[in-house]
Amino acid sequence: MEDPQLAETTVLADIQDLLLSTPDVEAFLEELARHSASMFSNPDHEVYCGITLMRDRTAGTVASSSERARQLDEVQYAFADGPCLHACREGTQVHVLDFEKDNTWPDYNKAITGHGLRSVLAVPFPLPDDTSRAGLNLYSDRPNAFDQAAVQRANDYVEQAAKGLQLAVLIAQHSQTAANLRAAMESRTVIDIATGIIIAQNRCTQEEAIELIKKASSNRNVKLRVVAQAIVESAGGGPVQTVFQ
Repeated sequence: MEDPQLAETTVLADIQDLLLSTPDVEAFLEELARHSASMFSNPDHEVYCGITLMRDRTAGTVASSSERARQLDEVQYAFADGPCLHACREGTQVHVLDFEKDNTWPDYNKAITGHGLRSVLAVPFPLPDDTSRAGLNLYSDRPNAFDQAAVQRANDYVEQAAKGLQLAVLIAQHSQTAANLRAAMESRTVIDIATGIIIAQNRCTQEEAIELIKKASSNRNVKLRVVAQAIVESAGGGPVQTVFQ
């Protein structure tokens, strides 16, 4: 029997490797979906995985292990309800043993069996942000594909994977903040240079120079940075770059 502590350590190590080897959150989620599918698949039985993100009651697949997994998610979105959406909305696990014997979502059940699907296990991802909810969707073409041991493994897996997902979101937020700060500094640089050029050309004060840039921005309906860059280039300064050391 597999040592639960060893399995947990392996999952954590795998998630850490994914975080280190992927360039952004989108790539991390795609790798996480593929990794999740492989954790529950074997050579004789393929499990499909989709990761659903719900914001403002609108849901979408942010990652999938394959195109088939994405298509299976889309079937559910078309009905605006189903096991995975219910798991996201309510924050509870949903396990359908066999869609041909289940009648919880009649229209959806009929449609999904038409795609050859027989069972699903949907486990919600715990997220720190109350405005967003996520879920891991595991699909199988076989009935009763997820026994009690698989259900427990899925819950344990999501608990560990959620830590990596939360870290990825935090990294993305910090990266975006840094990018926004960099853009603001670059914009400030070109505006300062343009202000200096106007002061030299018109022998005016700094306030007067800035007002001239603002007036031109308003009249042309373009951003201050664009006006400032045009002033610098017209003075022979060329493109302006902010040097970060």
